Amino acid sequence: MSEEIIDGNSAGSGEVPQALKTLSILSIVGNSVWALLLLITMFWVLGNTSGLGSLIPGMGDAIALIVIIFVVMILLNVLGLMAAMKMMKGNKGGFTLYAVATSIWALLLLLVGIQGDIISLLCAITSIGFIIAFNMQLKKM
Repeated sequence: MSEEIIDGNSAGSGEVPQALKTLSILSIVGNSVWALLLLITMFWVLGNTSGLGSLIPGMGDAIALIVIIFVVMILLNVLGLMAAMKMMKGNKGGFTLYAVATSIWALLLLLVGIQGDIISLLCAITSIGFIIAFNMQLKKM
């Protein structure tokens, strides 16, 4: 009987490891916070620049580019959120989506961080760390 209990908790049992669940929850919280902050900032920028598009030539195009960048970053966070939810349920295929979306997110943060923004560098390193941690836990599923 004790052998059944030991075998039931083995790595290949199909259960989601607790560490993977914890990483998923942290990733869900992080992606949700980032998506919400980006959404709020996007609407704030749109509200503060709504009159400038007609006053300054070319400003409307610049604002459109900024909105496109915000939308892409929000979508990357939503994809990361969906992928983390899939992995939390035990779907290994969610890792590929998470790795791609979070890698692009980290590259964008690194591009900003190269300009001297320490927070962006730290967030990029954290995102890369999450990809590595998920990959290590994925082997135990």
